[in-house]
Amino acid sequence: MQKSEKNYWPHFIVGLVIFAAILGVWTIKAAIDNPVELDNSYMLNYHAVNEDINEILKKQQIFDRKYEIVLLSPKISYGENEIVLLLKDKEGNVVKDGEIKILLTRPDTTRFDKKFEPKYEKNGYIANVILDKEGRWNLVVKAKVGDAEGFKTFKLSTLE
Repeated sequence: MQKSEKNYWPHFIVGLVIFAAILGVWTIKAAIDNPVELDNSYMLNYHAVNEDINEILKKQQIFDRKYEIVLLSPKISYGENEIVLLLKDKEGNVVKDGEIKILLTRPDTTRFDKKFEPKYEKNGYIANVILDKEGRWNLVVKAKVGDAEGFKTFKLSTLE
């Protein structure tokens, strides 16, 4: 009787195929459980930004040559906050008839987004917001004066 040698290569190949299939299923499950959040840096969905990015950047350049957005309340805290913004021209004059929109959002999700349209009051454009979560926040400001339209993002935190 002759000793038979066992060949393990077929077992290894089958194991590799099964392992690859398991990793594929795990990857798909992880992608479904953790959907990609859309970038909202221009307060538009990414399809609109992709189609109109040249026009957006052109308006931003016009805005940057004429105006600037200043955040007068750089500190935020958990709970009630008053966000005060100034819209100034390059000579330092306050622009009181601009259109301002504010988006307060978390850097990693859109779940806690808060939108505001502050009107000019005695000290600037004021928005009263309530933060129901501590941590980092992005304050995205969209300002429009005539044909000029500009965006500015401020990084804020309740932890500082």
